[in-house]
Amino acid sequence: MIENAFDISKELLQIEAQDSKIKGYRFVTATCVDLGNGTFDVLYHFDKNLELKNYRVNVKKEEELTSISNIYFSAILVENEMKELFGLNITNIAIDYGGHMLLSDDDLNSPMAKQQIVIEERKGDK
Repeated sequence: MIENAFDISKELLQIEAQDSKIKGYRFVTATCVDLGNGTFDVLYHFDKNLELKNYRVNVKKEEELTSISNIYFSAILVENEMKELFGLNITNIAIDYGGHMLLSDDDLNSPMAKQQIVIEERKGDK
């Protein structure tokens, strides 16, 4: 259980990040959790006077999530990382590495995302 965690819609993320900035919160980091059902929980963590405030956004794999790097420039690193390692569709990152900040073309796509394994039954096998 995360203290001071607030579930918000992806549409409210920009508003809450801007409000946090105005109120003097600093951006700490963001984390991503693959729920294994085609959705992710993305948690944005902010701090003011050693008190954390956390916003959880639930995003489907095919949905877009707008970057907060226009508000907190330092978000470019963790948002690029989540985009690359989990395959999140984070848009409008101030500096977008296009999936090559950490991985090369030869590396596995989205290595931190849960991979679905499809087992096909062959005829005659039972």
